[in-house]
Amino acid sequence: MNADCESELAAPEGRYRRPRSFDKINWQLTAHLLWLMTSGDALLMERPWPSDVVARASERGVTLVDLDTEEVHTGRVFTPWGWTASALALGERLGAIVDPVPLDVVGRVNSKLWSHALEVEAGIALDGAATASDFDGLKHTVAAACPGANDKWVIKSSHGFAARERVLGRGPRLAGPSAKWCERRFARGETLVFQPWLDVIREYGVVLEVGRGGKIALHGISDLQTNRAGTGIGYVLGRTIEPHRRAELYGMATWVGERLWREGYFGPAGIDALEHAGGLHPLLEVNARFTMGFVALAVERTLSPSAPMFWSTHMNSTPE
Repeated sequence: MNADCESELAAPEGRYRRPRSFDKINWQLTAHLLWLMTSGDALLMERPWPSDVVARASERGVTLVDLDTEEVHTGRVFTPWGWTASALALGERLGAIVDPVPLDVVGRVNSKLWSHALEVEAGIALDGAATASDFDGLKHTVAAACPGANDKWVIKSSHGFAARERVLGRGPRLAGPSAKWCERRFARGETLVFQPWLDVIREYGVVLEVGRGGKIALHGISDLQTNRAGTGIGYVLGRTIEPHRRAELYGMATWVGERLWREGYFGPAGIDALEHAGGLHPLLEVNARFTMGFVALAVERTLSPSAPMFWSTHMNSTPE
């Protein structure tokens, strides 16, 4: 599990140092990967291994492997959460079969600048949404798009994840801590993405796999739940998606999958979308990696709930 893969992709080559807080997050999230595994698989996890993880892995026929092992795993296919330089190096150190996507491709298609460009190309970009490479331009964008004092907005770095690397605000002025955050990133040469904030009715995550030959396999649609700040807190399992809505989401996801392949990407991907008062926004972000949506759908298939239920993604939750 390298849930911080976007942070590594955004860092200058060879200069990423994983914060200790991410070490803990990755360790705690690793248990969720058991939902995706079957007998004969192996799961890399730093010790100590929680007793419930050991028990669940045994029940599934999954071998736990210490992340610091010196054992060679020839014959196993190495599959990270997302491809990065450190993930590639780990797979090679293990002696596993490593078949990575070129890292320049991974960095490009995981960028919010790339997904914003797709929105523009598809003619679905939100009114007022724009990219900005300097502070004056961003100030004018905010003022024009959100003139009302209560008009909410979000400014995102190109490689944020899980509601990180972004600031929220409201009204036409960009000032205070939000302005300082933007100025620091402009000083590093970043381009930021501005979007008016949408009041969510329902969020969706289409999960798919892009084959090496371009075949797009759609695996399902997760039902993400977020708090008022847009941070994911879990998933609703077993709730119906109307056929017309499913068709819209699958249509956009297929188109995005084809664009991913044309860019040179293959492997798992997630397409974020949301329903709001004005209708469906079918493409919000592209995550060219595994997502928690893959896990939520695996949980849903396993539990087969007869009525909608909430599944928490809190760090201390492990497969039941």
